[in-house]
Amino acid sequence: MIFTHQAKLGCDEIEARIEEEAKDFGLMLKKHFPFSKNLPESGFEIKEHVSVFELCKAPIAAKLLNTQPELSILLPCRISVYEKNGESYVSTPDLSVQMEMLVCDETLKKEILGLYEKITTMIKGW
Repeated sequence: MIFTHQAKLGCDEIEARIEEEAKDFGLMLKKHFPFSKNLPESGFEIKEHVSVFELCKAPIAAKLLNTQPELSILLPCRISVYEKNGESYVSTPDLSVQMEMLVCDETLKKEILGLYEKITTMIKGW
């Protein structure tokens, strides 16, 4: 259900590159949640780096929202950048598994799976 890649780059370097590289795949950065930085400000210790990015590919999102709004739960695309035992990882929901179980317009399904492939290709480069 989750695609995870052990990264060669450190979390800070991935985060510095993510918005620009996402643009190369037609994705817009909508939100960034630097949990390991902002939760300690609220008094909660986070032991290792954790950050989540929300990305959007507007044409696919618009088609999905206009034809099958019940699938909006899949939006936006999320990428997690984190450290575990001193190693850097990047994860995203495995849309290929989710799409197998959903009844969806075949053209839209192909577009979503194509987007998922682009996201995983981007992640594997880190």
